[in-house]
Amino acid sequence: MDFAKPETVDLRYRRGKRCPTRNGGELYFETDGSGAPIVCLNNFFIVAPAWRNFTARLSERYTVVKYDLQNQGVSSQRGLDFEFSEYSEDLLDLIDLLEFDRVTLIGSSISTLIARDFAVRYPERIQSLVLVGPAFSPYGGMQLQIILRDWLHRLDKGGARSIFEYLYPLVFTNAEIERGGAVSYLGMREHFLALNSEAQVRACVTAAMRSSGDPKLLQQITSPTLLMVGDADYLWSASALEDGCALVPRAVGKIISRSGHMPMIDATDAFENAILEFLDQIDEGDQRLGASG
Repeated sequence: MDFAKPETVDLRYRRGKRCPTRNGGELYFETDGSGAPIVCLNNFFIVAPAWRNFTARLSERYTVVKYDLQNQGVSSQRGLDFEFSEYSEDLLDLIDLLEFDRVTLIGSSISTLIARDFAVRYPERIQSLVLVGPAFSPYGGMQLQIILRDWLHRLDKGGARSIFEYLYPLVFTNAEIERGGAVSYLGMREHFLALNSEAQVRACVTAAMRSSGDPKLLQQITSPTLLMVGDADYLWSASALEDGCALVPRAVGKIISRSGHMPMIDATDAFENAILEFLDQIDEGDQRLGASG
């Protein structure tokens, strides 16, 4: 993906399929490639088609599944009554529909909470985890709760546009913002507002406020796990990554240079390289990832 040329980003919905969920909703999903399954979990501000821009090389070796969460994109709109725990049940319904035994999950930002919860609840369905710019912390959940309350306040005052204007300089690095200039800023704002209504953002953020920030949940993850952060991530540092890896029994950490909170966007090659290397290590039985479960 060329951050400086947002017009080149492919966000088109194609003829994907729909998965019915046990709570009466539907999930839009797309698949690419063949091989062992990888399921990509959207954070609250990207939609399923966006992953095509970040996973082209992964799709050469794996079946890559992308889907919209409920209250997002073209999946069902459930509104404020949607519980955070339902994201895990939706994911299980999708995996069952596709008849996958075990999957690798890639989560980004808020969706790392979904991946964490699913891995704790259904460890037998997880091959491995890739958690990018995690929204959880190895120290507790207070910071995230403060952030989410602030987002709701900004929604009240200025709608979805105010969320974009707040997040843009935090999520991306100074270098990428300067390289993209006004063209990139305006283009990405247009994409964001077209794909994220105020109602959708409010529903997703409200659900996330009911998620757990307990670091002890990380200790319950039994699958090989890659914790990946950009070196300019506004939530994580090298020491926090070290502490996070110490909590997850079979974790390795990776810092992606010259990237921010979503390294798949501003360092796509390094993002895919890190995942491919991690998955190769699992196949080779790398001792850093511990004994297989």
